[in-house]
Amino acid sequence: MDLAFVSLPQAKQAPRLESTAINGQLGATPMAGADSSNWVVTATLATVAAVGIFRAMRRRNWSRMTLGPNGSCFYDMKFRAKPGAKYKYRYSTDVWEPEWGIVPTEKGRLIRYGQLLRKGTVVKPMVDDDEDDGWGMMGGTDVGSGALLLDCDGTLAETERDGHRVAFNKAFQEKNFDVEWDADLYGELLTTGGGKERMTRYFTDINPDAWFLEDPPAKDHPTIMELHELKTKIFMDIVKSGELPLREGIKDLISAADAAGWKLAVCSTSNEDSVKAVVDTMLPEYASKLTIFAGDVVAEKKPDPAIYNLAAKQLGVAPMRCVVVEDTAIGATAGKAANMKVVVTKSVYSSKELFSDADIVVESASELDFAKDVAALLPVLELA
Repeated sequence: MDLAFVSLPQAKQAPRLESTAINGQLGATPMAGADSSNWVVTATLATVAAVGIFRAMRRRNWSRMTLGPNGSCFYDMKFRAKPGAKYKYRYSTDVWEPEWGIVPTEKGRLIRYGQLLRKGTVVKPMVDDDEDDGWGMMGGTDVGSGALLLDCDGTLAETERDGHRVAFNKAFQEKNFDVEWDADLYGELLTTGGGKERMTRYFTDINPDAWFLEDPPAKDHPTIMELHELKTKIFMDIVKSGELPLREGIKDLISAADAAGWKLAVCSTSNEDSVKAVVDTMLPEYASKLTIFAGDVVAEKKPDPAIYNLAAKQLGVAPMRCVVVEDTAIGATAGKAANMKVVVTKSVYSSKELFSDADIVVESASELDFAKDVAALLPVLELA
């Protein structure tokens, strides 16, 4: 919007102007016999109003403003709903695709200025069939649209005890550390998320005498990082050998989610290459569909929700429409902290842990029915 300003001396000599709008541009037409002082007041008020509108546009994130032929304004308003906000829409009407891709299907629905003024009436009844007719997005017994976010170690496969632990011990041996983690000790160390963090905790709190270097252990210490890199290589060799099978029912769960049109991801504190090796070797048919968020992609590890927050943002799915599948208490805590639904499939190391915050707790994924148990966790639209 272009505004023309005149100096005060010019204004005193100028006749009264009549505002017009041509092609979205503000112009001025003189009117004979007009009082110059009145015109100055009018022009000042118009300028203040225009600046106020401009500032309001910036505050409210309005994307455009156009002027009609008679000077009236038409706004194309754009609202930015917070991730996870329930039924908040980006635009002032339902003409545009709303936040997170949830498209209303009600006749007479009215949204103005980002507020739901009238819910409208359902134009199609809820159905219980397998057809992808779009209604499943909003409710009924259809599986709807969502995201299935799976942990890797202990969830996809029992990789902790017979994979990562073995790889850590071989790495310690090759680097001349007099250290061997037995199964029970490793189970205790798993309460700390991240391999580098796990080693730092061990050499700091559990067995500081085993650390023979002058510099104190830290997750970014060159030796810790070197040990972790070697351990990752050894672990990938173990995985690629085919010695570690998938956990029971996990492939069926992923297959059902994929068939329902859900987005799929693996969210792990393990090294990204390690997670990719597990997916490529054990789930090759879904490798191109499983987005991997792993390792140091976030600064804070589980139980911090950072990795799940990142996954929701990158996948473009509201947290309330994400279902996390975990096997440990720290993973379940991370999922709930991200405002997601959490399903726990207990693993070897987590069989005795408490999961009071989880929505579903089972021994294995084979006990789950995707439509009745998992998809049913997603919220549905409340209709009038």
